[in-house]
Amino acid sequence: MNTPLILHGLAPPVPATYHCGREMNASRNTDADSGPLLFSPAELRPSHEPVLISACLLGIPCRWHGRRAKRRDALLDRLKRRYVLVPVCPEQLGGMPTPRTGEYLSGTGSQVLDEDLRIIAPETGRDVTQYHVNGAIYALEIARIVGANRAYLKGGSPSCDRDGIAGEILQRGGLSLARPA
Repeated sequence: MNTPLILHGLAPPVPATYHCGREMNASRNTDADSGPLLFSPAELRPSHEPVLISACLLGIPCRWHGRRAKRRDALLDRLKRRYVLVPVCPEQLGGMPTPRTGEYLSGTGSQVLDEDLRIIAPETGRDVTQYHVNGAIYALEIARIVGANRAYLKGGSPSCDRDGIAGEILQRGGLSLARPA
């Protein structure tokens, strides 16, 4: 737990009784252990919930062709007011380079995981399924590390679509998926 910043002698006279489980002097906005607090508990805003977001939606050039997607500023502004945005690119997390071959998912992430559907790179004929699966698993690990319960994923990707591999693994891991509007 973070300790609040304390400026001794500069506390505003805001009534408060508890902060971080410790009793405070209501008349001086002080903590019995460390003196006056910079902000009263009423002024402290709770931290925003973390949420995973496809890195390409932030304008990061991680898409298969290596070019930037158009930034979704209205969406980002709306999300930043409510969440801490945690960018992920499952393809890169799984070890794929950028730029890379343009794969298509001829089915669903569920079929990849349950029915052995494979993703074959059309330019090379190489099976790249495990890169997508590994990246999705790492994205889920990141979600658990930061405490994210929701993800905003880019549609139309073999990984980041709601029906893609990362979408399926994140849902199975307990995250709710939201399609960016």
